[in-house]
Amino acid sequence: MFSELVRNTVLATSLTLPNFKQTTSIAILVAGIGLFGIKSVDARNALVQTPDISQSSSYAIAQLLDANSPIYGSWKLRYSIDGIVYQSVLVMEGYSGVMRTRYFDPSINQKQGVDQNISLKSSPQGLVLLGYNPVYAGTSRRHPTYAADNFLFSVEPDGSLTAYTCDERSQCSAVDIERIVSQY
Repeated sequence: MFSELVRNTVLATSLTLPNFKQTTSIAILVAGIGLFGIKSVDARNALVQTPDISQSSSYAIAQLLDANSPIYGSWKLRYSIDGIVYQSVLVMEGYSGVMRTRYFDPSINQKQGVDQNISLKSSPQGLVLLGYNPVYAGTSRRHPTYAADNFLFSVEPDGSLTAYTCDERSQCSAVDIERIVSQY
C-alpha cells in the first residue's frame, strides 16, 4: 500500500511539476513522511516536547535524520492546496517550533486558524519540517479535519531557496517563503 502511495504521488507530481528535481524532492518528502510515525503531544509544551519519530525502514533515499544545526527565526509561508490558499507564520526555536495557519474552509464557509508543532529533521534533499498535533488556533483542542503540514526546504547552489509542502493526506504544493525580520 505504501509503495502504491509513493508511485501515485510521483505520478501526480510529475504531471503537475515538469521539473524532475521538484518531482524527486516531493516524492522523497512524501516517502519520508510515510516511513515515520508521528505521535501527538500537548500543544502547550511545543518548544519543550518533540514527537516520537522512529525509523521503520532502512531506505536511504527517504531517511530522515536529526538536523545538524538548529534554526532560529520567523517566516511567512504561503501555499495552495486544491485552490485554497494557506497563510502561515512559522517560528523556529532550534530543533522545534510552532506554526499558525489561516485559511478559508469551504465546508463550513468561514475562516479557520490552526496551530501546530514543528520538528526539524534533515534529509538528503534538504531540511524537513514535520508538523504534528494540529489544534484550533489559541487552544489545545485538536482540529478534527486539518492534516498536519510537512515542509521540505533546500538551498540551491545559486543560493536560492526552494520550498514544498506535503500534508499527511499527500496533498503537495510549492511554498512562497518570506523571512520576518525583527525590528528590535
